[in-house]
Amino acid sequence: MGEFSVKALNVRDGIIGALVAAGSLIAVPFGLSSVIRTKYAGSLTPDDLHALSALVLYAVVFGAAVTATMYLYGCYPKGTKSRMFFGMVSGILIVIYSFMVLVLSGLTPVLMDIGIRLDTKYAALMVAYASVPLVFSAGGDYISSRKKWLESARSIQTRTVSAR
Repeated sequence: MGEFSVKALNVRDGIIGALVAAGSLIAVPFGLSSVIRTKYAGSLTPDDLHALSALVLYAVVFGAAVTATMYLYGCYPKGTKSRMFFGMVSGILIVIYSFMVLVLSGLTPVLMDIGIRLDTKYAALMVAYASVPLVFSAGGDYISSRKKWLESARSIQTRTVSAR
């Protein structure tokens, strides 16, 4: 059984990671956009509405990518190259997500128009810095659990060969 084999998947753990990612990366920006559109409908300019649409679009597209990688990260057992790969990719995607959603969507003028002063570049940097431990923990998790996973994989392989 290879390390990227579908047989190695633990779907329950993957679903939990995907739900957390989807809730925080897709549902929260969508809800924020809906609240702003509803509560401040009269004071929003066409540019503000365009920025809110971009916010939702970026959140859905990049949030879905992070959700998929978090699902696969959660599915694979500790100590596998596949888990390390998807953990590192999800960390990198979160950095991209934060800049796309917070900075490139043009959220700053929208927030200024409704009276909220937030430096979205700084917020994106904070999210990016917060995702760095995910990248390093995926590598550290791989290194610390690799030997145990190789031993368990060998024992599974030995049992299947002797059962034939």
